[in-house]
Amino acid sequence: MRLSEQELSSIKLSFKKHFTPNDHLWLFGSRVDDTRKGGDIDLYVETELSAKDAVQAKIRFDADLMILIGEQRIDIVLNLVHDHTELQIYQIAKETGISLL
Repeated sequence: MRLSEQELSSIKLSFKKHFTPNDHLWLFGSRVDDTRKGGDIDLYVETELSAKDAVQAKIRFDADLMILIGEQRIDIVLNLVHDHTELQIYQIAKETGISLL
C-alpha cells in the first residue's frame, strides 16, 4: 500500500468523524500496488446514511483530507447500501482493494 502512516491515519480519523461506525472504507486502485508510482487516492465507502447525508459526509470527508494530507487527487466512490444498487466499481473496489475500516 502506497500511503504514508500519516496519510493512512488521517484518512481513517476523518472517515470515522464523518461516517457511522457501521460504515466501511477501502483503498483501491493504483495506491494498493507497491510496484506502481503516482496515482490518485481511490477510496470506496459503503454507508448506511441516506443519500443526502452521504453526499454531505463525502464532501466534508474530502475537505478534511485536503487539510490533513495536502492537495492530492482523491476519488471517493459512495455505495449507499440501502439503495441496493450494484455497480461494477463496487465489486472491483472490494475485490482488489484493501479494507481500512
